[in-house]
Amino acid sequence: MGYPTAKYIPLKQCVAEALDEQQKSMGDFDRAWIIGFRALKKMNYQIYAEPKTVRLPVLPNKTVILPPDYISWTKIGILNNLGEVSSLKNNNALSILRDNNPNRLSYLTPDVTTSFNLIFGIPFFLNYFDNGLYYNLFGVGGGLITYGDFRVDERNNVIILDLHFQYSELILEYISSPEKDVDYMVDGALEEAVIAFIKWKLGTGPRQEFYGEVTEARRSLVGKKVTLQNINEVLRAATGMYLKA
Repeated sequence: MGYPTAKYIPLKQCVAEALDEQQKSMGDFDRAWIIGFRALKKMNYQIYAEPKTVRLPVLPNKTVILPPDYISWTKIGILNNLGEVSSLKNNNALSILRDNNPNRLSYLTPDVTTSFNLIFGIPFFLNYFDNGLYYNLFGVGGGLITYGDFRVDERNNVIILDLHFQYSELILEYISSPEKDVDYMVDGALEEAVIAFIKWKLGTGPRQEFYGEVTEARRSLVGKKVTLQNINEVLRAATGMYLKA
């Protein structure tokens, strides 16, 4: 998570406040701390988690191993010269046959071949591509520029790439499991939601209180609020020397 700021508070603080509110002793701290961690995980799936970005090596069998703290992916691609992530195409037709085997490629013997080769997947125009042959390409493709295809095999924790993927590294943006340093850190906006979850699981508070606090906290999270900068960008983007009707 990096260096803590005033934006974050320790999970232990939320636990202590929940116990104090219920007039419970520190003998219940360990139990409540585990429950608080469950609250953090639950909200991580729903509203709270911010994507992590990592650069991962592509193995010789055209697969990439997912990080140990991986929960779900948000973007997969390669880095361009502007520092932007160029997304790959999510292709669920790619086979997961032996995808955790180092010799995976040797098992992908084709039963049929296509006469169009890779002409539809190349992100620029090529005429007379296949040994000088000409194709009528009217209506083919939707203009999607992609530098490769991928499929995520959640069961085996790998990303599968197409056989012609030519890059040695991959950019993965993903939702991760909460990390522990000295303690798990919680966004201050979620403090009351964590306390309500602990009360709910200890049997001293209603379930509805937790979900009410989650709804209120979500409105305060970064990216959920309207800022002056967002308003300014919208106004500037719509302003220009355009022809008027």
